[in-house]
Amino acid sequence: MSKNTVTAVISDTHIGGRTALSLHEWECDTGLLNEDGSKITEPYKATIAQDWVYECWLDFWKHVKQLAGKKYRVVVIHLGDVIDGNHQNNHQAMQNISDQIDMAVEILKPIRKMADEFFIFRGTQWHTGAIAGNETTVAKELGAISMWEGILDIDGILVDCAHHGRSGSRLWYSLACGIAVDAIQDAVTEIPPRQIPRYVLRGHMHKIDDSGEKIAGTRAITLPSWQLKTEWGHYVGAGRRADIGGVIILPDGSLDLSKLRYFAAPGQRKVIKI
Repeated sequence: MSKNTVTAVISDTHIGGRTALSLHEWECDTGLLNEDGSKITEPYKATIAQDWVYECWLDFWKHVKQLAGKKYRVVVIHLGDVIDGNHQNNHQAMQNISDQIDMAVEILKPIRKMADEFFIFRGTQWHTGAIAGNETTVAKELGAISMWEGILDIDGILVDCAHHGRSGSRLWYSLACGIAVDAIQDAVTEIPPRQIPRYVLRGHMHKIDDSGEKIAGTRAITLPSWQLKTEWGHYVGAGRRADIGGVIILPDGSLDLSKLRYFAAPGQRKVIKI
């Protein structure tokens, strides 16, 4: 079978969140009208840190486009939590879900145009709405395929995809091996047994966890996000950086991890001399 695909995998864009991927400016809907019937909008402007995330985003997709050139097709996989939603009394987000959805569609349109196939795996209810309704709306607007989880056969390489996955809370141990073993167990206990996936990709945790080649034939990776730490993130992960980036599967089935983690986000912890 010919190998003719560059596969770009991202997760947890959380568009609409005040620490996440965003356009530099946006006009938010207030629901109010001027006397002439035109909409009264409220201006939204990204922070310096959000502008940095967006620059990393553009760099990632520029790299994907260069890898694909005119020779290879592009498959894009989004592992869910496309928008931030309204959750946990969150004040660090656009309050109107329609603004979040509209901005997500606007940001993802160029990616959809680049992609021969675009998959969105449904994320967490807090962010995506009941039965992932907000996320399926984005997928519909983009003409993307939406599902909870699935195994994609990309030029003979099986890629097991879903939003939810586990990762170690400490850098010195990993739970990604457990994800890999789960995927193997699921494959071999099917009737009849099916081929085990080469890659098992998960999102949700906003940090990188990688089983490497510890589990023969299968490699599990939990992906970084495109959202810097929120108030909640500072509560559950003090002292830990939110990972920003994505994974690329090359036509020969190997991984390009050169864009897995971006560094130097503005506003991170620094030494304060007193």
